[in-house]
Amino acid sequence: MNLLITMAEIVVNLDLIARLDGKVAVVTGGSDGIGSKVVEQLLCGGARLVVADLNDAKGQSLVEALKESKGIQQQQDIVYKHVDVSDYDSVLALFKYTIDLHGKVDMAIHCAGITEISGWFDPAITMDTISTPPALKVLDVNLRGTFYFTQVALAALGHGRQSDKGAGDKSITLISSIAGFKESPGLFVYSASKHGVMGLMRSLRGYLPSAFNVRLNVICPWATDTPMFSNLRDAWVQENLPLNTPDEVAGIVAQCAADESIHGKAVYVAGGKGFDIEEGIDRLEAQWMGEKQARDLANGQAFLGTGSSWGAKR
Repeated sequence: MNLLITMAEIVVNLDLIARLDGKVAVVTGGSDGIGSKVVEQLLCGGARLVVADLNDAKGQSLVEALKESKGIQQQQDIVYKHVDVSDYDSVLALFKYTIDLHGKVDMAIHCAGITEISGWFDPAITMDTISTPPALKVLDVNLRGTFYFTQVALAALGHGRQSDKGAGDKSITLISSIAGFKESPGLFVYSASKHGVMGLMRSLRGYLPSAFNVRLNVICPWATDTPMFSNLRDAWVQENLPLNTPDEVAGIVAQCAADESIHGKAVYVAGGKGFDIEEGIDRLEAQWMGEKQARDLANGQAFLGTGSSWGAKR
């Protein structure tokens, strides 16, 4: 018997994204690429934006351009704030600034990230050439920065929740990559960092709804037409391989940030469409793991629960 197995598609609902009046969103990595398109889409939907980035010139330029092109009259509707996501104090200052400005945060979207820095597994290494460790900046930005962002965002999302102003749906959306669940040749540290983002989401998704009443999702784009992919773009297109536009990925990000029904998903984005890989992994677990192993694992996971009853006792 032939079975057609498909992943669950995450469909962008433009009407939903267009109804974000009163929502406050913080977007890191918001000056360029996917992040800048997320900013634009949320702004068009009526959300108030705090755009955060390390590149002040690009970030401020984007904010001013959007104010002019969208006819923004209220200066607070979109503002720029410098952030270094690898610096905890900088991330904390970003969210404190947002709360001081708007009194709340509804959506925290973390697009900041960098690509591979060479030096780790060069075939030319010898005992004489490895006297100093290679750079860990990729881990500092992509993984440490994601941990910092997520922890501070959770506190900020809970701020003033008992009041009418701070009530309502709250969400965190993180950016991983296809390198977060598939091998990616040459992207050794980058891939490890993006696997870490996936691991963070999976460890938190069962815990956050009861502990914080916050949704959490991860977006895993495949090849996307951004500066990070510019060196490969032309050859990729010649091979007729699917290429996302930043707008398409931003639509999936915005959907996950705004849709109250989406939680705990890892959304693979290819050719402009988003697919939940977690649903497929879970649904087919008995097939690839074996029925007994899958049953034992499910029982063990149920016993462990969210970890809240035993994690602090160690």
